[in-house]
Amino acid sequence: MMKYSRNQIVAAARGDIKMDLVIRNAQLVNVFTAEVYPADIGIKENRFSAIAAYENGKPSFPIEGEKEIDAKGKYAIPGLIDCHVHIESTMVTPDMFAREVLRHGTTTAVIDPHEIGNVLGKEGVEYMAAASRNLPVQFLLTIPSCVPAVPGVETAGAAFGPVDINELLDLPEAVGVAEVMDYVGVINQDDRMAGIVEAGLQKNKLNEGHLPRVSGKDLHAYLAAGVNTDHESRKSDEIIEKLRAGMLIYIRESSVSQFADIAAEAWKVLPYASNIAMCTDDVEPSDMLKNGQMSRVVRRCIEEGIPAPLAIRYASLNGAVRFGLRDQGAIASGYIASFSLVNSLDEMDINDVFVEGKQLVEEKHLTETLSSEVPPLTKNTVSIPVLTEEDFQITSPVQNGKVRINTMEMLPIGTTQKRTVELEAVNGVISSLPEDCLYVSVTGRHGQGRKPFVGILKNAGLKEGAYATTIAHDSHNLVVVGKNTKDMLLAAKQLEASGGGLCLVSNQEVKAQVNLPIAGLMAAEPVEELAPKIDSFNQTADSMGVKVGRRSPSMALSSLTLTVIPEVRITDLGLLDVATQKMIPLFESVE
Repeated sequence: MMKYSRNQIVAAARGDIKMDLVIRNAQLVNVFTAEVYPADIGIKENRFSAIAAYENGKPSFPIEGEKEIDAKGKYAIPGLIDCHVHIESTMVTPDMFAREVLRHGTTTAVIDPHEIGNVLGKEGVEYMAAASRNLPVQFLLTIPSCVPAVPGVETAGAAFGPVDINELLDLPEAVGVAEVMDYVGVINQDDRMAGIVEAGLQKNKLNEGHLPRVSGKDLHAYLAAGVNTDHESRKSDEIIEKLRAGMLIYIRESSVSQFADIAAEAWKVLPYASNIAMCTDDVEPSDMLKNGQMSRVVRRCIEEGIPAPLAIRYASLNGAVRFGLRDQGAIASGYIASFSLVNSLDEMDINDVFVEGKQLVEEKHLTETLSSEVPPLTKNTVSIPVLTEEDFQITSPVQNGKVRINTMEMLPIGTTQKRTVELEAVNGVISSLPEDCLYVSVTGRHGQGRKPFVGILKNAGLKEGAYATTIAHDSHNLVVVGKNTKDMLLAAKQLEASGGGLCLVSNQEVKAQVNLPIAGLMAAEPVEELAPKIDSFNQTADSMGVKVGRRSPSMALSSLTLTVIPEVRITDLGLLDVATQKMIPLFESVE
């Protein structure tokens, strides 16, 4: 943050000296009162010094500036605050992320390096913290709470306990403990999760939540434990219950999950609720390039009926209040002058962006080059055993005959349920699958040395070949789904050689591949260069039938392994019942 002279800012407000910059003829979005009105905005050093609302078509008092910009009626909004985002999900490094989100009006991001933490442990978290420093976007750090998400049912590249969390909370950017996903552990007060939450409380930091489909006494137990936010609510009545309980709800619009419509339904029931903010969570690069970042969340809320000034408040001031940013989140005297000029509120068409009074985006283009002081990590993190086609087969407990297998079935909203399917075993293996079923495998890629666990996935859409990814929340092991073992093996080998990413194979031919060599999650490329590669991958995946809920194809398989989202998931250790955190046998019965 820039140094400033308070007496100079006050002197400029009095009119004794000139402002450094005056924005004239702006339509000010006042997030305190949810109003929009014309005003001149005076900036001295890095702060708003005085705001002169118009009366009878003229500013209520004169403001003079060394430099003046005519906003020509554009809307002036505060810098947007993303309350929860995984930079890794954008598939680019922090500096490349900053370059892109600035163009969309985001000036503060609360990052959770949970993904790289599950691959590289403390090294990964410390890399993301260091690579995010001294960039014009203000990065606040939350420390991953669930590495792995649930111990004993999956294998990550590291394991964090209360001692590790306590140590990482001393990083200078740390503001809290990241989404506490093992809500079962918190509610039941197991030693690990109770200790991690307590570490945050003892350090006077915030505990960020993750609580899908939890209500009643379990909701209140989670709140009583000291975790009080959520971005995973999937129904309006769920949001209403949580708001009434005092939980801070982050409205989320991501490439994986879009819930602005559901949040708007809840808002219509509780229009005076103040405990609402916003986040993006996971946004892939091509999606961000085309549709914006936090600007997209605001736009979607406006489309669903939330008044624009209120939606902007949720995306700015409410996030600032949450994270103790007392002089941020609004265009008001004494506040830090991070803001945007917007052509249209309904479209959230960001034209110009200023950070601490300095213009960094002009006519939608960056005015300077941004780069991290820290070089990207280069080591290959895809460490898997030697694989063969046979490793992707399902071995039957009977040589020949019918067997009933427990499956994971994808639902339209992206959650899952347990189902069963009756299949035929021939010579000790499952010989063929129904049209709507795929083989699904998870291979530990953190040096576990185990062969893949292979199960059955229903309703993922793939009609041919195989799809492999190392983006597999949250342990980020190697996931391969497919119609046949030959293509599955080739897809796995491609990602082993490249250091991770995404791959589509059909008839022993690689149809699309995106290389993400930094922890198997990111590439050191600008968004505008990586995005076309993702677009091409998505188009190919579409043509091969991939479809899971509302997710983009590149994210379609990313949460198959997410052990904290109901109802059933798959890990390198087997099928999991999320509610009970117990493993499910693959075979239900045999004949």
